Amino acid sequence: MTPPETSVMSDEARRLRRDFPYVDECVYLNTASAGLSWQGQGTAAAAFYDMAKSRGINGMPLWQTSAAAVRERLARHISVQPDEIRFAGSTTEALNLVIGAVRWLPGDEVVWTADEFPSVALACESAGRAGATLCPVVVHAEEERLSAILDALTPATRVVAVSHVHWVTGTRLDLVRLSAACHALGAMLVVDGIQALGAVPVDLGETDVYCASVFKWLLSGFGLAVLVVRERVRAELTPGIRGYNNASPSSDLHYSHVNYPGLYALAACLSYLETVVGWETVHRRVRTLTGELAVDLSNRGFRVITPLDARAGIVSFALPGVDPGAVRDTLAKEGIYVEARGGLMRVSPHFYNTSNELTRFIGAVTRICPRSSP
Repeated sequence: MTPPETSVMSDEARRLRRDFPYVDECVYLNTASAGLSWQGQGTAAAAFYDMAKSRGINGMPLWQTSAAAVRERLARHISVQPDEIRFAGSTTEALNLVIGAVRWLPGDEVVWTADEFPSVALACESAGRAGATLCPVVVHAEEERLSAILDALTPATRVVAVSHVHWVTGTRLDLVRLSAACHALGAMLVVDGIQALGAVPVDLGETDVYCASVFKWLLSGFGLAVLVVRERVRAELTPGIRGYNNASPSSDLHYSHVNYPGLYALAACLSYLETVVGWETVHRRVRTLTGELAVDLSNRGFRVITPLDARAGIVSFALPGVDPGAVRDTLAKEGIYVEARGGLMRVSPHFYNTSNELTRFIGAVTRICPRSSP
């Protein structure tokens, strides 16, 4: 197994942790459920009401300028054009907007994995009611997740819907390979990126559709999601929901106003992550901490499910014969917060976490589950 990178908390890391006062109260290793907001972020959301909305409709140029600035920052970060970015209320809404806009023809297949996050699976199942053939793929081992999807593709495949990072196992898919395979067959690749965007570098390359709510690794609020629809696939979509912003014959999925207070908060958060912390620092620390965690857990005798060479911010491991939900609850009583998902223990550190916190977690879980240790 590849040794982890060294993780030393520098003075800079200590300074950044002061922006997240909650880390002084507990060990929070559950960003995959919801990230922590940095101190003062609420001021940005309040600025919408105090500076823009206080002017009524005359404040529209201010909130439109803020939305444009967010698109510009995101476009640079994920290598797309600003006009390919829209916003939705959630990842779930974005997925349903896209799947519901596909003009399904008899014989079209929609492919997803049988253990996908419910929002992905249910959006795909809705395509069945529109005439698509449903093709859920069973994944038998995490190392085979990508190959299982690739093997399921046929000339009839119209849409492939996947999570960039799996919500239970933490496995990160290679979007370059998946995009190439989809395009070779004329299929559209739709990706739920909520567990990737903000945790690892994301270059969309040839990915057709990418969506992600911003309350996890982007450390922003609820009620807002990024939706990227590439120019080349827009003509294939006919919106199922129309409003004043996308009246026919428009193929734009954006049908009405967006969550502008959320955009103000997201704009401030993107600026913070880009200029105060630095994306390189964010991604390096997530990579380092998850590497340390996976190796240390393996050394203690736990079976780590997340492939070390295909991970993002989640490390999941098995607790044979033990209820992970009960272990989660016991850890919470000790001020250590992780999650139980799909029969696994899911741990998700972000850049504001430290190696010492991982050590405390591993010591506690080893004490609670001694049968899993060597």
